[in-house]
Amino acid sequence: MSLCSSGKKAQTNLSTIKSLRVLRVLRPLKTIKRVPKLKAVFDCVVNSLKNVINILIVYILFQFIFAVIAVQLFNGKFFYCTDESKFTKDDCHGQYFVFEEGDTPEALERLWKTQSFHYDNVMAAMLTLFAVQTGEGWPQVLQNSMATTQDDHGPIQNYRIEMSIFYIVYFVVFPFFFVNIFVALIIITFQEQGEAELQDGEIDKNQKSCIDFTIGAKPLERYMPNKPNSFKYKVWRIVVSTPFEYFIMMLIVFNTLLLMMKGLSP
Repeated sequence: MSLCSSGKKAQTNLSTIKSLRVLRVLRPLKTIKRVPKLKAVFDCVVNSLKNVINILIVYILFQFIFAVIAVQLFNGKFFYCTDESKFTKDDCHGQYFVFEEGDTPEALERLWKTQSFHYDNVMAAMLTLFAVQTGEGWPQVLQNSMATTQDDHGPIQNYRIEMSIFYIVYFVVFPFFFVNIFVALIIITFQEQGEAELQDGEIDKNQKSCIDFTIGAKPLERYMPNKPNSFKYKVWRIVVSTPFEYFIMMLIVFNTLLLMMKGLSP
């Protein structure tokens, strides 16, 4: 018995050690130290996490507020009967026939169910709103919301179209407003980190920008014939002139109008 128990413990310890091999996927992170640009980006992400936590608290607070509003609007209104001709739980009993083209009618049991995403409680409402925020399957949630009638009653299509205003406001606040806040926070953190690195040197940010512009600047190249009295030079003067550009623009406009009239003709 002792050998068996010791063998089981050894197998358990061995499996635990093998599971630690998953940590080997972190090896590529070592290359971050070797590449300065990658290291700067990684440091920016780590430093921005401190401020992200504060915004995340505000995000959860607003998510909770919208969840409470959604519970007040849609609590108990996301029920439906598998037989679409029945709208109450008392009528949703027995069987009904499903007619499919080319097949014999099939008898199915009537069931009173609730939608996969609903607002019967705050936790379910927060989960539903998160699904709406991701943009996956939210049109179905919107249709179910507009079809709500009364508590414990089945849906009627487009019964309350005004409920779409709730989702419009929600999309403005969350997918648009909060996402831009997170992006702006990371950009500001990256800029502050770059300015902090420049403060350690002998030049400031504007001087460094001027030096980078001077190094990367290239002179403009423009073709021009060598002989001013040649035929090529005269053609070149006409082509680069402003009236010639207006002439080409008028030709394009006339061509577009001609194509439009040709399309309207029978």
